[in-house]
Amino acid sequence: MSFGQGAGPGWGQQPGQQGTPDWGALAAEAEKKRGRKRLLVVGGSVLATLAVGTVVALAIVQQDSGSGGQAAGDTGGQSGGPDDGASTTPAPDPTFEETTLPPLPKPREFISDADKDLAPFTAEELYPGDAMTVEGREYTKTAAEGSEDCTAGVTDELGAVLTEHGCAALLRATFTGDGTAVTVGIAQFPTEEDAQAASAAYVRNLLPLTAGDSPEFCQRGGCRTTTNQVGRYTYFTIAGNADGTPDSGDGTPAQQAARDGNDHAFARIIQRGEAQASASASALVEERRNSS
Repeated sequence: MSFGQGAGPGWGQQPGQQGTPDWGALAAEAEKKRGRKRLLVVGGSVLATLAVGTVVALAIVQQDSGSGGQAAGDTGGQSGGPDDGASTTPAPDPTFEETTLPPLPKPREFISDADKDLAPFTAEELYPGDAMTVEGREYTKTAAEGSEDCTAGVTDELGAVLTEHGCAALLRATFTGDGTAVTVGIAQFPTEEDAQAASAAYVRNLLPLTAGDSPEFCQRGGCRTTTNQVGRYTYFTIAGNADGTPDSGDGTPAQQAARDGNDHAFARIIQRGEAQASASASALVEERRNSS
């Protein structure tokens, strides 16, 4: 029997011998294998030991780093280390006393309540200046007067209505412009309910005020009239052609003058309320300032 090359490690052939193993060579090869295994075991143990040591070291570093970060980043008031028992209490949030302003008075309250509506009720107050301007249309004031006798500037029929509901005074003013003349009348009553009742019972009409530089108008009829009410005031207008001719048709200057007089009276009454409301608000603020 013969073995060829590559049959296995340690199997060689001596010259002149056939089929006899070299036992010494086999023993040496086995010892070498055992030596390599011991080296692998020892090396693995060293590596395992190093790995465990590294993990432990990392854990220690992490613990130290964590405690140090907590101390450095603590915003809860601690000023020392774990053994430092000193601490501070966070300051409370600032508090502010609630401040409320008194409610602002409303203009409507003043023109509706005689106890608040204390401003002078005169022709100079209600018809100031020398002109009336409404949406760019300008009229010149030619006469103005006031009376506590509400029957003096109206027809008998309207005078009876005003008297029945307690009219306290009647102010009239005449304005001229664009070939027309218009008289505006404002009547004051004790309450808003009285003014409403007088407006609802209205019968024609306000009489034109032709004193001073005012022309004679509405003497032959053909005049335009309006009536309205706000707060404790009822207001009226009567308008016609300045040359005294009767007016007729729609969209005429006299008709526009009556409407402009109506708007002007309303604006003046509202302004009266606003002025008194503003004065009252200023007084309330000043009172609050003095008491604080």
